[in-house]
Amino acid sequence: MLLKRNSLLLVSGALLALSAPALAETKFDGVYVGVIGSVQLHNSRNAVTEGTTAFLGLPDTVAPESLRLDNNDGWRGGAVAGWNGSSGSLVYGLEADVSFGANRAGAAFSGAAIPDLAPNGLTTSASRRIGTQGSLRARLGTTVGENVLLYGTGGVALADVRGTAGVVVNGAPTVAWSGERSQGRFGWTIGAGTEFKLTDGVSLRAEYLYTDLGRQSVLATGNSGVRAISALNGVDYQVGLPTAGGAARVGIIARF
Repeated sequence: MLLKRNSLLLVSGALLALSAPALAETKFDGVYVGVIGSVQLHNSRNAVTEGTTAFLGLPDTVAPESLRLDNNDGWRGGAVAGWNGSSGSLVYGLEADVSFGANRAGAAFSGAAIPDLAPNGLTTSASRRIGTQGSLRARLGTTVGENVLLYGTGGVALADVRGTAGVVVNGAPTVAWSGERSQGRFGWTIGAGTEFKLTDGVSLRAEYLYTDLGRQSVLATGNSGVRAISALNGVDYQVGLPTAGGAARVGIIARF
């Protein structure tokens, strides 16, 4: 009798659970993939002269305190994948993306003459290239109606970064300093965006992301022509190249 009563209770509980309304999901829940395109809107442009001490001691008219990189706007294309969950109208998730293309910037400065050493002055130059770039970000947002999602996002970023630095004695190109550095750099990214549902499985996205990968230091050392001049020993150029900037991105997202 007791077994029969317990069985009836279990069956009744199961029927109640099945008949209860399921937790509501938004139209943005689940796993998704997509394609993205972006355009660089702005970059940090101040490439600071870091050293060496002897180079820093040169007058500002001869060697620059910093170089103003040109603001190179570049297009990128890539892919994105992620997952969303929800609680009521609150949507949360995790997303990863990768973008291909390159953002390049450079600058040069021609300085005043150095008597007996560089009567035509020096030309100091630097360049920066940010190549393949990706991020892993958390997302948190809210739905507006059924078909619109507003969200903020932030996380870690990484990219392939290459910097160059150089100095040439004007009129004596065999006397020069040069250096380059390629590395994968890590940093952070933050942004915000919106998604619009086009169909149940497809949405259109527009967002802005600001990314900062820190400052890359590049040392330009003198060649044999420089080392043959005792007054130039130890006078090497080192520059700190900025890597921060903001991009506008659009994407087409498919959900499963």
